Amino acid sequence: MQLVPRLWGNEPGVLAGRLCNRSVTVADSPARVATGAVTALGRDKLPVDGTGAEIDLSVLQSLQVNRYSVPMWYHDYDGIYWADGRTLDVEGGDYQVIENVRVVDKASRRVRLRAIPKIADRSLNSTPGSIAAHETYFGKPLREMAISTQINGVEFPGEVKPPKDGDITITWTSSEAVQIYLVVRPYESAKEISVSIELDTSLES
Repeated sequence: MQLVPRLWGNEPGVLAGRLCNRSVTVADSPARVATGAVTALGRDKLPVDGTGAEIDLSVLQSLQVNRYSVPMWYHDYDGIYWADGRTLDVEGGDYQVIENVRVVDKASRRVRLRAIPKIADRSLNSTPGSIAAHETYFGKPLREMAISTQINGVEFPGEVKPPKDGDITITWTSSEAVQIYLVVRPYESAKEISVSIELDTSLES
């Protein structure tokens, strides 16, 4: 779930359009600047408060810290962008940003479709050979999601990192019930970039 205040007016629709943009993948944040500036927010000018003062970045940053998903802009950079796809997950949770929710949802849907045909199929059993074969079988969606792709000539890394040994485990809890565990590893995404510059005025020898 996401909280999207209507400061400009059309933010919920704009965010939905950002998430449905076919020029990126489900693993990409709505904050991705290379996707382009947001449009059709609902008004051309900045929103104002009851006193007539225009909204500023400090207000938007405060909303974002409090888990609202809002537009924002960068000083000296044209356009309005999106701050982040914040969700209502608890502080410190793994699902505080929408892209983590989306890649896990995609993986779970694909694994579910591979699990259904295995119901009452005795080829899935507790023998070491069957467990090894089915760890590979259930890991296929993650391996497919880890393949890089090109969209409109732009190279994107896989939606998740390739699974490691031990990322897919199979545990039998009874003779009729089995648990499949998968670890999904998203790629890092820089949402804060700090640049430090050092001046060297020493003479070259």
